[in-house]
Amino acid sequence: MIHKPQPRPFPEYYISGKLSFLFFIISIALCSCSTEYDSEESDLSDSQTESPAPDIYLAGSTGDEFRRNATYWKNGKAVALTDSSNYAEATSIVVSGEDVYVAGYEFNGTNNVAKYWKNGVAVPLTDGTAPAVAHAITLSGNDVYVVGNESNGRTVAAKYWKNGNAVPLTDGTHNADAYAIVVVGNDVYVAGDENIGTNYVAKYWKNGRSMTLTDGSEEAHAYSLTISGTDIYVAGGEMNRANGNMIAEYWKNGVPFHLTDGSNNAIALSVTIAEGDVYAAGGEFKDGHFFVAKYWMNGEAVAITDSSNYSMANSIVVQDHDIYLAGKELQGTSKHGSPLVLYWKNGSEVLVQDFSNSSGWTNSIFISGNDSQRVKKYHTNDSQNGSVAIQAGSGSSGELFSFHIKHSKKLPKQHSTTKNKGYTLPKVRSGNSILKLRNTTVRSHRK
Repeated sequence: MIHKPQPRPFPEYYISGKLSFLFFIISIALCSCSTEYDSEESDLSDSQTESPAPDIYLAGSTGDEFRRNATYWKNGKAVALTDSSNYAEATSIVVSGEDVYVAGYEFNGTNNVAKYWKNGVAVPLTDGTAPAVAHAITLSGNDVYVVGNESNGRTVAAKYWKNGNAVPLTDGTHNADAYAIVVVGNDVYVAGDENIGTNYVAKYWKNGRSMTLTDGSEEAHAYSLTISGTDIYVAGGEMNRANGNMIAEYWKNGVPFHLTDGSNNAIALSVTIAEGDVYAAGGEFKDGHFFVAKYWMNGEAVAITDSSNYSMANSIVVQDHDIYLAGKELQGTSKHGSPLVLYWKNGSEVLVQDFSNSSGWTNSIFISGNDSQRVKKYHTNDSQNGSVAIQAGSGSSGELFSFHIKHSKKLPKQHSTTKNKGYTLPKVRSGNSILKLRNTTVRSHRK
């Protein structure tokens, strides 16, 4: 027998039950919609969330005039590479994954020794029997490239080291130096200069073959190199024949582009390309007092300091339209004032270390996540403006470049803190001032 449900005794209970069920269904639908909406809102929020701040790496020097530490900084935290027992300096930095590579040099009591540090562990490139300096470092796959110079007792030869093995770029007949290096596939590009007997000639080398950028009729130097696609950019300076001042300039595929007019001494120490724009960094002598740090974007100058004290921009990197510069600035109006450890972001000074504790400067800057600096992997090879192993965003796979310039390159004699113990440096006259605009890092730093 089929049991039939009995009718409810009170109709209002029946209606109430129906309404409760209806409200239950509606509430489920509303919750579902709300959940879907919240999910969409969450996805939208996630998509609009700003990317984390990049890690900022700097390489340079801290300490006093005679006992300087080679140092690098990650997000403002200093890591000493040397113990201040001898004069040392870090000139260039590149980061690949968790590994930090820094190039530089350290005085051994007699000569400067060219070296690099991997995660704080020193790797000497020279034996210390002759003066040598490492200016820049870059990576390609498992290979480490460092560029610089070494003396033969009579002259200084330009060279680079691949995995510690020296590759000479000049034969030692004339003084020469190499400041920047780029690796593109199997091709190695190096920027530097060589004295042909009368003047220094700006040049670069491709696989050891010399490519001159100037004819030697006037003094010229090349300090930085970057490659974008098939275009080769080299930054440096050339003397103005009319008054003897150095003109800041860069060369694109060998064609010069002047950044200053020659009315003041100026120099370009770093070059990079970002979204098709050409950025160069350096300084210009202003008001007869000091060099003023500045950068140029497509030839338009932007001063980042005034002429109240000495400053120089040594390295430039552009990321997400933000412009970062490493460099040197002195405290106060004295030409021998204490330098600050700092960098500039979009023209604003960012102090890295309180100068009351330790003075210093930064020679190189590396920004994590930067397209033009990123160390990438191509098949089995790890493939960076600046400083560092750098991958040009518009370049071919495996393209690397490094551009880290020392604070003392071609700077006025009065700003040097040590006496020259190396070869004779060429002089550039500006009014009544004699400006030495050659690298001073080949010197021996005696206590």
